Amino acid sequence: MVSKKKRELMLRIIDLAKSVRDRGVDPFEVEIDDLFQRLREVFSEIEDPEELLLDIQAVLGLSDVISQQGEWIKHKSSLLYFDPMLVQWKLKELSKKQLAYVLVNSWHPIVELECMSPPGIREAEEYWRNLAPLSERGVELETQEVSPKPLGQEELDEIGLWSSEDFVDRVEKTWKNLKETAGDGGRVPYWDFVDSDSFSETVHRAWMVSFLISYGYATIELKPLEEKIFLKPSEERRTPSGKVSSSVPVSIQYEDWKKRVVQSV
Repeated sequence: MVSKKKRELMLRIIDLAKSVRDRGVDPFEVEIDDLFQRLREVFSEIEDPEELLLDIQAVLGLSDVISQQGEWIKHKSSLLYFDPMLVQWKLKELSKKQLAYVLVNSWHPIVELECMSPPGIREAEEYWRNLAPLSERGVELETQEVSPKPLGQEELDEIGLWSSEDFVDRVEKTWKNLKETAGDGGRVPYWDFVDSDSFSETVHRAWMVSFLISYGYATIELKPLEEKIFLKPSEERRTPSGKVSSSVPVSIQYEDWKKRVVQSV
Protein backbone atom coordinates (compact mmCIF):
# COMPACT_ATOMS: atom_id res chain seq x y z
CA MET A 1 0.00 0.00 0.00
CA VAL A 2 1.31 3.42 -0.91
CA SER A 3 1.69 6.24 1.57
CA LYS A 4 -1.04 8.80 2.20
CA LYS A 5 1.07 11.49 0.54
CA LYS A 6 1.41 9.52 -2.72
CA ARG A 7 -2.30 8.67 -2.66
CA GLU A 8 -3.07 12.39 -2.41
CA LEU A 9 -0.74 12.97 -5.38
CA MET A 10 -2.85 10.68 -7.59
CA LEU A 11 -6.04 12.37 -6.43
CA ARG A 12 -4.58 15.82 -7.18
CA ILE A 13 -3.56 14.73 -10.68
CA ILE A 14 -7.09 13.40 -11.34
CA ASP A 15 -8.61 16.66 -10.10
CA LEU A 16 -6.16 18.73 -12.17
CA ALA A 17 -7.03 16.83 -15.34
CA LYS A 18 -10.72 17.36 -14.62
CA SER A 19 -10.11 21.12 -14.17
CA VAL A 20 -8.44 21.29 -17.58
CA ARG A 21 -11.38 19.50 -19.17
CA ASP A 22 -14.30 21.16 -17.35
CA ARG A 23 -13.09 24.54 -16.13
CA GLY A 24 -10.90 25.69 -19.01
CA VAL A 25 -7.54 25.62 -17.23
CA ASP A 26 -4.64 26.15 -19.65
CA PRO A 27 -3.42 22.62 -20.53
CA PHE A 28 0.11 23.91 -21.12
CA GLU A 29 0.42 24.90 -17.47
CA VAL A 30 0.42 21.22 -16.48
CA GLU A 31 3.91 19.72 -16.05
CA ILE A 32 3.20 16.48 -17.89
CA ASP A 33 6.71 14.98 -17.77
CA ASP A 34 7.18 15.65 -14.07
CA LEU A 35 3.79 14.19 -13.12
CA PHE A 36 4.33 11.06 -15.21
CA GLN A 37 7.71 10.54 -13.54
CA ARG A 38 6.14 10.82 -10.10
CA LEU A 39 3.36 8.39 -11.06
CA ARG A 40 6.00 5.92 -12.22
CA GLU A 41 7.57 6.03 -8.78
CA VAL A 42 4.19 5.47 -7.13
CA PHE A 43 3.26 2.59 -9.45
CA SER A 44 6.10 0.39 -8.21
CA GLU A 45 4.65 0.53 -4.68
CA ILE A 46 0.99 -0.14 -5.54
CA GLU A 47 -0.51 -3.39 -4.25
CA ASP A 48 -4.12 -2.48 -3.51
CA PRO A 49 -6.58 -2.71 -6.50
CA GLU A 50 -8.24 0.56 -5.43
CA GLU A 51 -4.93 2.38 -5.59
CA LEU A 52 -4.21 0.78 -8.96
CA LEU A 53 -7.52 2.18 -10.20
CA LEU A 54 -6.49 5.63 -8.97
CA ASP A 55 -3.20 5.31 -10.84
CA ILE A 56 -5.02 4.37 -14.04
CA GLN A 57 -7.38 7.34 -13.65
CA ALA A 58 -4.39 9.66 -13.10
CA VAL A 59 -2.63 8.36 -16.23
CA LEU A 60 -5.81 8.71 -18.27
CA GLY A 61 -6.23 12.26 -16.93
CA LEU A 62 -2.72 13.25 -18.03
CA SER A 63 -3.36 11.65 -21.42
CA ASP A 64 -6.49 13.76 -21.73
CA VAL A 65 -4.45 16.89 -20.89
CA ILE A 66 -2.06 16.00 -23.72
CA SER A 67 -5.07 15.59 -26.00
CA GLN A 68 -6.30 19.04 -24.93
CA GLN A 69 -2.91 20.51 -25.82
CA GLY A 70 -3.15 18.98 -29.28
CA GLU A 71 -6.67 20.33 -29.80
CA TRP A 72 -5.53 23.78 -28.69
CA ILE A 73 -2.68 23.77 -31.23
CA LYS A 74 -5.01 22.63 -34.04
CA HIS A 75 -7.52 25.33 -33.19
CA LYS A 76 -4.93 28.11 -33.11
CA SER A 77 -3.35 26.87 -36.34
CA SER A 78 -6.70 26.96 -38.11
CA LEU A 79 -7.00 30.63 -37.13
CA LEU A 80 -3.49 31.41 -38.40
CA TYR A 81 -2.65 32.35 -34.82
CA PHE A 82 0.98 32.38 -33.75
CA ASP A 83 1.41 32.05 -30.04
CA PRO A 84 4.81 33.19 -28.71
CA MET A 85 5.36 29.71 -27.37
CA LEU A 86 4.72 28.12 -30.77
CA VAL A 87 7.11 30.55 -32.39
CA GLN A 88 9.74 29.71 -29.78
CA TRP A 89 9.36 25.99 -30.43
CA LYS A 90 9.62 26.54 -34.17
CA LEU A 91 12.78 28.63 -33.79
CA LYS A 92 14.44 25.97 -31.67
CA GLU A 93 13.89 23.42 -34.43
CA LEU A 94 15.48 25.58 -37.14
CA SER A 95 19.17 25.34 -38.01
CA LYS A 96 21.41 28.36 -38.44
CA LYS A 97 21.18 28.00 -42.21
CA GLN A 98 17.37 27.93 -42.09
CA LEU A 99 17.33 30.98 -39.84
CA ALA A 100 19.57 32.80 -42.32
CA TYR A 101 17.12 32.03 -45.16
CA VAL A 102 14.21 33.29 -43.06
CA LEU A 103 16.08 36.54 -42.40
CA VAL A 104 16.91 37.06 -46.08
CA ASN A 105 13.31 36.37 -47.22
CA SER A 106 11.75 38.68 -44.61
CA TRP A 107 14.32 41.48 -44.79
CA HIS A 108 12.85 44.55 -46.48
CA PRO A 109 15.25 47.48 -46.01
CA ILE A 110 13.64 50.91 -46.07
CA VAL A 111 16.85 52.94 -46.37
CA GLU A 112 18.58 53.46 -49.69
CA LEU A 113 21.91 55.16 -50.28
CA GLU A 114 22.63 56.77 -53.62
CA CYS A 115 25.97 58.24 -54.60
CA MET A 116 27.77 59.34 -57.73
CA SER A 117 30.40 57.09 -59.19
CA PRO A 118 33.90 58.46 -59.97
CA PRO A 119 33.17 58.50 -63.74
CA GLY A 120 30.03 60.54 -63.08
CA ILE A 121 31.97 63.07 -61.01
CA ARG A 122 34.60 63.43 -63.76
CA GLU A 123 31.86 63.94 -66.37
CA ALA A 124 30.23 66.68 -64.27
CA GLU A 125 33.57 68.40 -63.74
CA GLU A 126 34.29 68.35 -67.47
CA TYR A 127 30.84 69.81 -68.20
CA TRP A 128 31.35 72.78 -65.90
CA ARG A 129 34.87 73.40 -67.12
CA ASN A 130 33.74 73.52 -70.76
CA LEU A 131 30.70 75.70 -70.03
CA ALA A 132 30.92 79.19 -71.53
CA PRO A 133 31.03 82.21 -69.18
CA LEU A 134 27.78 83.82 -68.16
CA SER A 135 28.52 86.87 -70.29
CA GLU A 136 28.69 84.70 -73.40
CA ARG A 137 25.68 82.52 -72.69
CA GLY A 138 22.13 83.09 -73.95
CA VAL A 139 20.47 86.24 -75.14
CA GLU A 140 18.65 88.91 -73.27
CA LEU A 141 14.99 88.17 -72.87
CA GLU A 142 12.60 90.57 -74.46
CA THR A 143 10.05 91.92 -72.06
CA GLN A 144 6.84 93.76 -72.68
CA GLU A 145 4.39 95.24 -70.32
CA VAL A 146 0.96 93.70 -70.20
CA SER A 147 -1.80 95.76 -68.69
CA PRO A 148 -4.01 93.76 -66.34
CA LYS A 149 -7.62 93.16 -67.26
CA PRO A 150 -10.52 92.08 -65.12
CA LEU A 151 -11.26 88.37 -64.94
CA GLY A 152 -14.62 87.10 -66.04
CA GLN A 153 -16.78 84.57 -64.24
CA GLU A 154 -15.42 81.74 -66.39
CA GLU A 155 -11.82 82.55 -65.42
CA LEU A 156 -12.80 82.83 -61.76
CA ASP A 157 -14.44 79.40 -61.94
CA GLU A 158 -11.28 77.88 -63.38
CA ILE A 159 -9.13 79.08 -60.49
CA GLY A 160 -11.84 78.42 -57.88
CA LEU A 161 -12.54 82.03 -56.87
CA TRP A 162 -16.20 82.90 -56.29
CA SER A 163 -17.99 85.69 -54.54
CA SER A 164 -20.05 84.88 -51.46
CA GLU A 165 -23.26 85.32 -53.50
CA ASP A 166 -22.04 82.92 -56.18
CA PHE A 167 -21.07 80.36 -53.55
CA VAL A 168 -24.50 80.48 -51.87
CA ASP A 169 -26.13 80.05 -55.27
CA ARG A 170 -24.02 76.97 -55.94
CA VAL A 171 -24.92 75.47 -52.55
CA GLU A 172 -28.62 76.13 -53.21
CA LYS A 173 -28.31 74.56 -56.67
CA THR A 174 -26.62 71.44 -55.25
CA TRP A 175 -29.34 71.21 -52.58
CA LYS A 176 -32.06 71.40 -55.24
CA ASN A 177 -30.30 68.73 -57.28
CA LEU A 178 -30.08 66.46 -54.21
CA LYS A 179 -33.80 66.85 -53.46
CA GLU A 180 -34.72 66.02 -57.06
CA THR A 181 -32.49 62.94 -56.99
CA ALA A 182 -33.76 61.64 -53.64
CA GLY A 183 -37.45 62.33 -54.27
CA ASP A 184 -40.07 63.12 -51.62
CA GLY A 185 -38.81 62.18 -48.16
CA GLY A 186 -36.22 59.85 -49.65
CA ARG A 187 -32.52 59.43 -49.54
CA VAL A 188 -29.80 58.69 -52.05
CA PRO A 189 -26.54 56.71 -51.76
CA TYR A 190 -23.62 59.07 -51.22
CA TRP A 191 -21.49 57.84 -54.11
CA ASP A 192 -24.46 57.75 -56.54
CA PHE A 193 -24.90 61.47 -55.99
CA VAL A 194 -21.25 62.51 -55.73
CA ASP A 195 -19.67 60.46 -58.52
CA SER A 196 -19.35 62.25 -61.86
CA ASP A 197 -17.80 61.59 -65.26
CA SER A 198 -14.53 63.21 -64.19
CA PHE A 199 -12.57 62.80 -60.98
CA SER A 200 -12.16 66.55 -60.50
CA GLU A 201 -15.93 67.05 -60.74
CA THR A 202 -16.44 64.21 -58.24
CA VAL A 203 -14.14 65.94 -55.76
CA HIS A 204 -15.97 69.22 -56.36
CA ARG A 205 -19.39 67.64 -55.72
CA ALA A 206 -18.13 65.98 -52.53
CA TRP A 207 -16.84 69.36 -51.40
CA MET A 208 -20.23 70.97 -52.03
CA VAL A 209 -22.00 68.13 -50.19
CA SER A 210 -19.84 68.82 -47.14
CA PHE A 211 -21.26 72.36 -47.07
CA LEU A 212 -24.80 71.05 -47.49
CA ILE A 213 -24.36 69.00 -44.33
CA SER A 214 -22.53 71.74 -42.42
CA TYR A 215 -25.19 74.37 -43.26
CA GLY A 216 -28.15 72.11 -42.43
CA TYR A 217 -29.36 71.51 -45.98
CA ALA A 218 -28.93 67.74 -45.65
CA THR A 219 -28.04 64.97 -43.22
CA ILE A 220 -25.77 62.00 -43.63
CA GLU A 221 -26.69 58.46 -42.56
CA LEU A 222 -24.10 55.76 -41.97
CA LYS A 223 -24.71 52.02 -42.25
CA PRO A 224 -21.47 50.52 -40.88
CA LEU A 225 -22.57 46.90 -41.26
CA GLU A 226 -23.56 47.46 -44.88
CA GLU A 227 -20.58 49.78 -45.51
CA LYS A 228 -22.94 52.32 -47.09
CA ILE A 229 -23.45 56.08 -46.74
CA PHE A 230 -26.70 57.87 -47.55
CA LEU A 231 -27.60 61.52 -48.06
CA LYS A 232 -31.01 62.78 -46.99
CA PRO A 233 -31.97 66.31 -48.08
CA SER A 234 -33.89 68.55 -45.68
CA GLU A 235 -37.17 70.03 -46.87
CA GLU A 236 -35.93 73.37 -45.61
CA ARG A 237 -32.62 74.54 -44.28
CA ARG A 238 -32.13 73.63 -40.63
CA THR A 239 -29.69 75.76 -38.69
CA PRO A 240 -27.18 73.41 -37.03
CA SER A 241 -27.54 73.27 -33.26
CA GLY A 242 -24.81 74.32 -30.86
CA LYS A 243 -24.36 70.74 -29.66
CA VAL A 244 -21.02 69.11 -30.18
CA SER A 245 -21.10 66.95 -33.29
CA SER A 246 -18.57 64.63 -34.83
CA SER A 247 -17.40 64.97 -38.42
CA VAL A 248 -17.53 62.09 -40.89
CA PRO A 249 -14.43 62.07 -43.11
CA VAL A 250 -15.02 60.39 -46.48
CA SER A 251 -11.91 59.43 -48.42
CA ILE A 252 -11.98 59.97 -52.18
CA GLN A 253 -9.36 57.92 -54.00
CA TYR A 254 -8.84 58.07 -57.76
CA GLU A 255 -8.55 54.27 -58.12
CA ASP A 256 -11.78 53.70 -56.14
CA TRP A 257 -13.61 56.31 -58.25
CA LYS A 258 -12.35 54.66 -61.42
CA LYS A 259 -13.66 51.25 -60.30
CA ARG A 260 -17.07 52.67 -59.47
CA VAL A 261 -17.32 54.39 -62.83
CA VAL A 262 -16.40 51.18 -64.66
CA GLN A 263 -18.94 49.14 -62.67
CA SER A 264 -21.72 51.64 -63.39
CA VAL A 265 -21.15 51.48 -67.16
